[in-house]
Amino acid sequence: MLMSSTRLLAAAAPQQDFEKANSLFRQKQYTEAANIYQRLVDEGYSQPELLINTGNAWYKANRTGLAVYNYEKALLADPFSKAAQHNLSIANQRVEGYVNELPQLFFQQWWTAIKYMHAPNGWATGAIIFFWLTMAGGILLLLRPSLLPVVTKSATGLAGLLFAFYLFMSITTYVNATTHDNGIIMGSVVKVKSAPDQDSKDLFELHEGVKVQITDGTSEFCKIELPDGKTGWMACGDIKKL
Repeated sequence: MLMSSTRLLAAAAPQQDFEKANSLFRQKQYTEAANIYQRLVDEGYSQPELLINTGNAWYKANRTGLAVYNYEKALLADPFSKAAQHNLSIANQRVEGYVNELPQLFFQQWWTAIKYMHAPNGWATGAIIFFWLTMAGGILLLLRPSLLPVVTKSATGLAGLLFAFYLFMSITTYVNATTHDNGIIMGSVVKVKSAPDQDSKDLFELHEGVKVQITDGTSEFCKIELPDGKTGWMACGDIKKL
């Protein structure tokens, strides 16, 4: 399903490109639409609607790897997007050798929900606010401790705890947003090696659209791990990092 919006992108030119790609998609010119969508994504636009449309266009154009990549990016932007989850599950049915990821436990789901309450900047802004509230309460406690009611002292302590929590979450979400340790296989068939050397032993093959975790690397080779625990080395150029 095509996701449309009368005003998705802030600038006029990118919005026009988005609407042009939507028009091409409706005309079933999927590759042309996908190229325009992808250019917007590569320029840094990360709205879930744009990423889902990009995935849809690549899926229709039979480019499964790029479809999976954009659906995964959409879920990074909005982990609770039903459209992205549904479309990704359909795209993964095309992926030869697809290894299903283990479902999150309930506490992992809670943690994910908490993390995405705010963007990294939102957590950082909250940390700054609670820092100054804590400082203000601390100064009042030092200057006039006998005049402050118990509730003010408790509020100062609570502000301090919230400052520490928001600071921790701002760091955690920033690291998550800037760490690219997952990627999607783009080559149709990729040999996974036992060592970071083209002449090393072949361990197994991976196909376009498989999601891998990157655990180590050299200038040319990346060490990857699959959800089932298999590991090996492959050319980094065959992976599009999320």
